[in-house]
Amino acid sequence: MACLSSAYLEGVMKAKLTKEFVDRLEPDPDPKKRLTVWDTELAGFGVTVTPPGVRGGGVKSYIVQYRPGGSAKTRRVTIGRHGPEWQPKAAREEAAEILRMRRKGIDPFEERARQRLAEQQAQDEAGVAKKIANDRAYNQFSERFIAEYAKPHQPRSWEGTERALRDIGRLFSNRRIDELKRDEIRIALAKLVERSPSAGIAAHKALRKLYNWANAETIFTWNPMKDMPAPAETTVRDRVLSGPELKIIWRAALAMGYPFGTMFQLQLATGLRIRDVANRKWGQFQLDNEAILIPAAEMKRPKSDKRGDFLVPLNEYAMRVVEILPRIAPPAGTVIAEDDRPMFTSKGVKPVAGFSAAKADLDAMVEEVHGSPLPHWTSHDFRRTMATVMQALGIASSIIDRLQDHRDRDLSKTALHYQHWDFFEEKCEAAERYGEYLCGVLDDDPRYVDQVRKVEFRLRQIP
Repeated sequence: MACLSSAYLEGVMKAKLTKEFVDRLEPDPDPKKRLTVWDTELAGFGVTVTPPGVRGGGVKSYIVQYRPGGSAKTRRVTIGRHGPEWQPKAAREEAAEILRMRRKGIDPFEERARQRLAEQQAQDEAGVAKKIANDRAYNQFSERFIAEYAKPHQPRSWEGTERALRDIGRLFSNRRIDELKRDEIRIALAKLVERSPSAGIAAHKALRKLYNWANAETIFTWNPMKDMPAPAETTVRDRVLSGPELKIIWRAALAMGYPFGTMFQLQLATGLRIRDVANRKWGQFQLDNEAILIPAAEMKRPKSDKRGDFLVPLNEYAMRVVEILPRIAPPAGTVIAEDDRPMFTSKGVKPVAGFSAAKADLDAMVEEVHGSPLPHWTSHDFRRTMATVMQALGIASSIIDRLQDHRDRDLSKTALHYQHWDFFEEKCEAAERYGEYLCGVLDDDPRYVDQVRKVEFRLRQIP
C-alpha cells in the first residue's frame, strides 16, 4: 500500500478519514512539525501524526477540536491512538459525542479532568483504606506493638507479651484489631482459660496493654478492653517440689538430653529463671570461680535498680551439668566468637527457645519415666523450691534473697544506698548446701541423709 506523504497532503490537510487512509499516513519530514489531517465528514475531528525523531515517530492519534464557551482559544482533546482499540469510525463517533456535550454547555475536557481527579481520589482513598486495613490486621499490628512498645518498655518480659498475643491471635483469623468486638474477645479469652487459666490471664493483660497503647498514640480510639475484668483469678503459686519429685524430674530431664533436658537440669540445680539459664554464653561461664555471670541488662529488675552484673555461684550439681555440655559450633560460613556462642543451642547460632513445648516434652518424659504424671508444676517452681529448702536448712533469708537477685527486704532505703557488698562467699556456701541436699535426694548420698530428712520434715509443716 502506497503511503500518503506530507507533500501529497500539503495544502489539502482535509480528507475523509478511513482505516486505509490513516494506515498510509506518514509523518511530516520536519522534526519540529506535527502533521494534522481533518476529517471531511465531521468538523473538528481529525488525526495527528508525530514527527520523526531519535525515538522514532509516526504515532497516529485521533483528536477532536472545539472552542470552549466564552473563549477565543480552541481546545484539543485526544481520543486515542490509531490501532486495534481506535479506528476512524469509532473515533468519529466518540468525537461526535464530545461535540454534542459541548453544545449542551458541558466542556468535555474539564469533565474528563474531573472524572480523572475523582478516579484518582477514589484510588488514593482505596489505597489508604487498604494500607490502614493491612496495618491494622491483628498480626501486623501486634508486631508493631511489640516493636514500638513492648521491646523498649518490657526488655525482660516482652517475649511473654508477644507469646500471649500470638496465642489468642489464632482465634481472630487476622481480623482488623480496631474491629474486634468486646464479646468476641471475651469468648476467645474464655476458650484460652479452658485450656490454661494462666494463658487467658496473660492474653487479657497483653491485649489491654496493646489497646491502651493504641489509644495513647491516637492510632484509634476503640478500646474493647476498657474495664474488662480478667477472665480468671490470678492465683499465687506456692508449689514446692518434694525430694522424690525432684528426683523424678531430674531423671526425665537426663533422658531428654541436650539442649532442653540439660537446660532444665541446670535450672533445677541453680534456681535461676528459665531465660537466665537458656540465654547464657560460654564467655559468661567462669571455671575458676565455678560461677556464671549474667549481665545486669538481662536481669529482671526495675529500671531504677542500678545494681551491676549478677554472679551466680555453681554448686556441685550445677558444675556437673556445665562440664558435660557440648560446645556446638555454628554452621560453616557463620562466624561467632567462642565466648559469644550460646551454651544451650540447636544449631550453634541462637539460644534455644520454645520453652512451653520443651516443658510439655519434659512432662511427657516424666510420665514415661515415672509411670504417671506429677501434679501440676512449672519450671519456676525450681526457684521457689530452692529458696524454701534453704530456709529449712537454716540459711538466712537475706542470703537467699541475694542468691536469687532479690532486694534484701530487711534493708532500709539508706542501707540500700550505702551497702553494696554482694556477700559472694556467703552465697557460695548457701549454694553448696543446697547442692548437698540435691546429692542426698538425687544420688541417695548417705552423707546427707540427715539434711534430707530435716528438709522433708520441715516441708511437711508448710500448710
